[in-house]
Amino acid sequence: MSAPAVDAPDALSHLIPSKVARGFLLAIVAGLFFTGLNASAKELAQEMPPLLVSWGRWVVAVLLIAPCLWWRFGLAGMRTRDLKLHALRGLFHTPGYGLWYEAVAWLPLATMSALGFTGPIFVTLGAVIFLRETVHWRRWLAVGVGFAGMLVIVRPRAEGFHGAAWLVLLSALAYALMMLLARWMTRPQRPHESTSSFVFYMLAGQAVAGWLVALGSWRSPDARSLVEMAAMGVFGILGNYGLAEAFRRAPVALVAPFEYTGLVWAVVLGAVVFGDVPRPTFWLGAAIIVGAGLYTLRADPA
Repeated sequence: MSAPAVDAPDALSHLIPSKVARGFLLAIVAGLFFTGLNASAKELAQEMPPLLVSWGRWVVAVLLIAPCLWWRFGLAGMRTRDLKLHALRGLFHTPGYGLWYEAVAWLPLATMSALGFTGPIFVTLGAVIFLRETVHWRRWLAVGVGFAGMLVIVRPRAEGFHGAAWLVLLSALAYALMMLLARWMTRPQRPHESTSSFVFYMLAGQAVAGWLVALGSWRSPDARSLVEMAAMGVFGILGNYGLAEAFRRAPVALVAPFEYTGLVWAVVLGAVVFGDVPRPTFWLGAAIIVGAGLYTLRADPA
């Protein structure tokens, strides 16, 4: 067993002495930022083509992060030996986000958030099929239960079913393929790829590919749309940064359950801002998906 990490002081250490508790708080705040990102996208997608909304988010991210990466790591930190694989990651990532922003214009935030948690199901399946990883039967059980929870929310044969739910699932599938490729690229037997290059090429690839895709529906954004795009970029950066910092302070198995608090933010914000009140079947399906995820973390965290 590895030794516990030293609890180095940070900005929150004086207010919250426990390092693990700080990790919990950061995970909860990250969920709030991600919900703010989805809410901004939902608002903007009512007025602009979703593909253009997706592109705007990534352009803002590049403008904010790329200079920081360049200043921190220099040209050496931006080099890569896997430019083609980075491009392939972008090929998966770009349509995934395009589908997500297309769906967010039609579905409640809470439904989007709950269905987004099906991503680990596709990652698990892909790890077995493409990476030949061994998965314990308990994780397969959690995958099956999580899939059942998804069906409870989607209700494919119900009168209130909205076809945009399948766009979210396709988006989760594209995201899983991107994650599997990233896992394959970082195998120990492959040349080392720095985290900075991973971040830079992901953002740059999204910005370029998103622009090419959005050309067919281009419409010059006005000042208000630019502000909302900037908000999306900031929310996304802060959410990812908060989650990464949370995992630095506490084990993944302890922090990951707090990611599900994003579902609470989505329900509250969706009801207050957009007037979307979840149906009882949503709560049942969300509870099944969250329960399956928590069971996987506790029973088979590897």
